[in-house]
Amino acid sequence: MAIPYTSPFKLFTNLTANSTADEIAANRAAVLHRIQYATADELVNWYGTEVPKSQMTRLLRELDNYYTRQFHIAIFEDKQLLNFLEYGQLNFLRDYQPNRLPNEADFVNFIAPYFGFQYSETLLQAIKTNDKELLQLLAIEGLPMVGDFEEHCYQDSLQYINQTLQELQALQKEKQLIGFSDQELTSYLPNRTIELYNSLPDYFSPVRDKIGNEVYNVSVVLLQDFGHSTGASVMVKQGLKLKLDQSVRQALEQMLKNFSVRSKIPAAIWVGLSAIGLLYILRFLETYWYGT
Repeated sequence: MAIPYTSPFKLFTNLTANSTADEIAANRAAVLHRIQYATADELVNWYGTEVPKSQMTRLLRELDNYYTRQFHIAIFEDKQLLNFLEYGQLNFLRDYQPNRLPNEADFVNFIAPYFGFQYSETLLQAIKTNDKELLQLLAIEGLPMVGDFEEHCYQDSLQYINQTLQELQALQKEKQLIGFSDQELTSYLPNRTIELYNSLPDYFSPVRDKIGNEVYNVSVVLLQDFGHSTGASVMVKQGLKLKLDQSVRQALEQMLKNFSVRSKIPAAIWVGLSAIGLLYILRFLETYWYGT
């Protein structure tokens, strides 16, 4: 379960970044003695702070390990990073410069769950509220968006965007689809949503392409099952506003061309029939007036 970061140097106030191994060992013994009867997932009230026992024992192990202790020290000494990991305060992102985080894979993996928890919460809120300023802040360059770090940051927002995918899939099974107006159809993929999805990082490209494919499928259903060519055309045009892979875009563009041809045929026939009818009228008038 994702949780905010807790600094051992703030939880165990008798320790500092300069504490010796003996001081750390003495602290561990005192803490374990006090929490020995609590179950693993039980919340322990540690001098006014409620922390799961499992988290406290993990922090003790990380303090015993030289490398993970150094990670905690690095976080503790970067107050903006510490405040972001603990509380989601955004000054760390506002002042962020490339390579500010230690360029070390183990450190990145260490902070990934905590950083991802705060980043994911903030990004999801920005998406739900369509907060463009916040989205721009979150799009800063230089964050180590690779592997698990990237997954932790984006997975919650991906699940939220997948709701659009599911709604388009459900729309294809709607029995009253023939009666949907253009406005009702575009409400499944409105312009503001398209603009929002297009502003998201490349990590979200696959889900944008999946949405494009489902728009194509909705259009096929509208056309083949209901003969609703106008609605199908409207949906395709909405889909083409998305940033899409070339193959997905080409499929939608080809469908739109097919609509264009279909729409031109009735007009051409109408013009032809009108021309023929006009010739007959002229011939009739000629015969009537001139008797030829």
